[in-house]
Amino acid sequence: MIKKYGAGKGEDMMWKTLNVVSEHVEHSMDETEIHHLMRDLYGEMSNGHYNQEYAEEDVKKMYYTDDSGKRHYAPYWSEEQAKAVYESVKRSLPGEYNCWDFYVALNMVKSDNCPVLRKWFPNLQDNELEAKVIELTISWLNDEDNPYGNEKVWGYLNGSK
Repeated sequence: MIKKYGAGKGEDMMWKTLNVVSEHVEHSMDETEIHHLMRDLYGEMSNGHYNQEYAEEDVKKMYYTDDSGKRHYAPYWSEEQAKAVYESVKRSLPGEYNCWDFYVALNMVKSDNCPVLRKWFPNLQDNELEAKVIELTISWLNDEDNPYGNEKVWGYLNGSK
């Protein structure tokens, strides 16, 4: 209907139409559905890159379980620490990734790989483990044949595309 009757009507008509659709959607969805819709819309509008709000939300869900059965929850780096690491390595990353993409990827790579890194390198000091996680994160973000292109972090965790 929008394509049929709204085509060529200009930006003002697009905004009016969007307001009508939004009004109906918000009244027919529960909070969880609205939250998912907002994430999907944000993902489209941001070209698949994180902001602080969604980065913090996704990182808080991450954890790994060590050999003793103890869960270790993210974030493993503070936002300030992750930003400092990002600033030191951003020249090694595709230009589209921002500090929030990196923050999410860094925490995800540690939560996904820490147990195996500890197994492979049982005598690693914490700073050596962090260096390996940073290196793995850089490599993961530079993976050219992933199905999400330069939206890998967002796509991987939000199932876009």
